[in-house]
Amino acid sequence: MVRYLIILIGVLASVHFGPSSAVAAEQATVERESRIHAEPRLDAPEVAVALPGTVADVLGKSGAWLNVRTPAATGWIFSFNVRFIVKASDAPASSSGGDSAIGRLFGPRRGINVTSTIGVRGLEKEDLRQAQFSAEQMRQLDAFALPKEAAKESARARGLTASQVDYLEAGAQ
Repeated sequence: MVRYLIILIGVLASVHFGPSSAVAAEQATVERESRIHAEPRLDAPEVAVALPGTVADVLGKSGAWLNVRTPAATGWIFSFNVRFIVKASDAPASSSGGDSAIGRLFGPRRGINVTSTIGVRGLEKEDLRQAQFSAEQMRQLDAFALPKEAAKESARARGLTASQVDYLEAGAQ
């Protein structure tokens, strides 16, 4: 009897987890225009631009980056710019599978909520000691700057007013 039970469990496992149930790559939809980079770094060469609504196959992950394949290119995109596509087979099951042990083991997955977080840390003393000047990074930063009068006009248009802020004394905490 135990032998038949072991065989039954083996058959059920091979049917459910066997080669015939190959897992397809996850898919994601690009939410905002995003640069696709050759490597998971902002300073890596840009290989294409993904427009909102582009569907991408997710090939891998590295920190805050996703390795994706789009119709335009294969490369790395910042993960905050995409939304994963939920397939009907991954959606919560209403009645199939039941609440039995076998149903929970072999039945469809039920409402699974996934939360993704990326840790951000501040600068340490060692980071500051090792910091080096980068003319390219300064050029990129300067590209965001507005001329003084344009900045003032933009602030006025949004109802902001100028405020004088005094410097803090060196010992004040």
